[in-house]
Formats: sequence, structure tokens, C-alpha cells
Amino acid sequence: MKFHVLGCAGGQLPGYNLSCYLVDGSLLVDAGSTTATLNLRAQQKITDILITHIHLDHVMALGLLADNLYGRGTSINLWSIDRVIDGLRRYFFNNQIWPDFTRITGPTQRRPVFKLKNLSEGRSKRVGDHVVTAVQVDHLVPSVAFFIENKEKTLLHLGDTGPTNKVWSLAGKYGRLIAVVVETSFPNRLQEIADASRHLTPQTLARETAKLAMPSVPILVTHLKPEYRREIAAELKKLKDPRLRVLKDGEVLRF
Repeated sequence: MKFHVLGCAGGQLPGYNLSCYLVDGSLLVDAGSTTATLNLRAQQKITDILITHIHLDHVMALGLLADNLYGRGTSINLWSIDRVIDGLRRYFFNNQIWPDFTRITGPTQRRPVFKLKNLSEGRSKRVGDHVVTAVQVDHLVPSVAFFIENKEKTLLHLGDTGPTNKVWSLAGKYGRLIAVVVETSFPNRLQEIADASRHLTPQTLARETAKLAMPSVPILVTHLKPEYRREIAAELKKLKDPRLRVLKDGEVLRF
């Protein structure tokens, strides 16, 4: 499995890209920085996009991606649970904040660029070359984690979340789990805002990863707020957990 970190920042400043990950060249997880990081040819290879939740830093590039691909015959499936898909319909593709590229067609685009597809929570579904299972986590808006499986391996990717439980108990049932991608947005001194916004700090991340009874599975930390990145990284290092690794924009991991 090839995991390309297009963007892993929890905010946007020059040199920091918003949440966006490409799996095996065709499956996208979130779309915060797709058009800022992929050339047009690579964008045309995307067949499916998993949306963790509708916050702008995770879906912002969807509109521009549709602009880039309209008229090229491309059709991409957008996948998530019902409440996330409903949010995309109501708040994003509504012909107000952005044209509804889930409906627009024409002589050069027989099918809409995007097709909204529902995942039932806890039920596995074939998504392109992968099998995906969505599990809800705890955030201010409906947000999900995805178990992404190929024939041999499983990657667990959490969207934005505060402390949660169900996903960790399910993770223990995957004997082929290769890595967990999980957020840590704020330093410990900002625990109050982390709790209010349903995000993690290094100290709450430590409590969460303790729920994963798999001591050899890498924990790939993402969504650090750029202005606190050094502080968060230093606090993560103090945890002395050899599983932890802070992701960087642009890196490619192969499992």
C-alpha cells in the first residue's frame, strides 16, 4: 500500500498543506489541498474520495478539483456516512457557496464530475481497489474514521476527533493493521480549546493510543496546527512512545 501525504497540517500557512492523503494513486482521503499538490494528470487518476467530515480544511479543494476536471469525462465517487454526505449536499454543493458539480452535465461531461455515495457505518464496502469500513468518531460535526483494506493490509485513518472508543476496539480485530493515522491538533497547554473543539493534544493522544493493544503498530500523527507544530512535536517526543511518528507534507510511505 502506497500512502502519499499531500497535506497534513491542521491549519494553513505558507509551506503547510491542508489535510489530504492519496492511497495507491487513485483513492483520496479528504481533499483540503488536492489541487495545490497534484498536477492535472494525477488529479485525473483519482477515482474515489473518502470524506471524513465537512469542515473546510478537509474539503476545500473539492470545488476547484471539479473545475479542473469538468469536460474531461472524469467521474469521481465521494464516499462517507449519510450525515456527512448530507452536509456536502446542503452546505457545499448547493449552487450558493459553489456550483453543484454532483448534478452539472453537458456535451463534454455526460456524467457529473462527482457522484455522492453512502457508506453504512460499520459495514465494509468495496471502493475501487480497496475495501472500506467507516466508523464514527467524536467531533463537533459528524466525523468518521476509515479502515482501508487491500488484499493483504489494513490502514486505519481517523478524521478529526476528540477522545473516542469504538474505533479502537474495532482496530484490535484487524490482525493485518499496518498503521494508524490520527490527529493531534493542539499542545497540552491548550487542552481547554482542544476539548471544546473535540481535538486531541499529546496527553490525550497518549490516553487514546493506550486503548490500542497493538504495541508494534505505527501511530502516524497528523493535523498539527502550524503555529504550534514544534511545541506539539516536543511534547510527543516526551511521551517516549516508539510507535509515534509525526507526518510531513509530501512524504510517501509504503507498507
